Amino acid sequence: MPLTLRLMFHSIRSAWVGLMIMVVGWIWLVPATAVERSALSSPLGVERPEGLTSMRVARAMVHFAPERAARMLSNSSNGEISPELAGMMLRQIAKGTQPAATPTETNTRPTGGAKFVTVD
Repeated sequence: MPLTLRLMFHSIRSAWVGLMIMVVGWIWLVPATAVERSALSSPLGVERPEGLTSMRVARAMVHFAPERAARMLSNSSNGEISPELAGMMLRQIAKGTQPAATPTETNTRPTGGAKFVTVD
């Protein structure tokens, strides 16, 4: 094989390997940003909240090949999930979890009367 073809092949392969190292490093090694922490509803001191890896993988899938990723997810479920539903699920995972509505505490004190009096 001529030297130029080998040089082109090795340069393209090294660029591909470098890109994969950057993507894998971003997914598993980089701590969460403030936007990602707020999307995952995690406290301020947590560097790697739960769900960060799946959110970043879903973001990469939605960014690079959304239709193909949705089809692959649909095929892996043996057709139980339609490609449209799979794409919607991937986009929701990529956005992060929305803060769940917390149930309000029930008031055990009587509503009427003085508030400083407690019932035993």
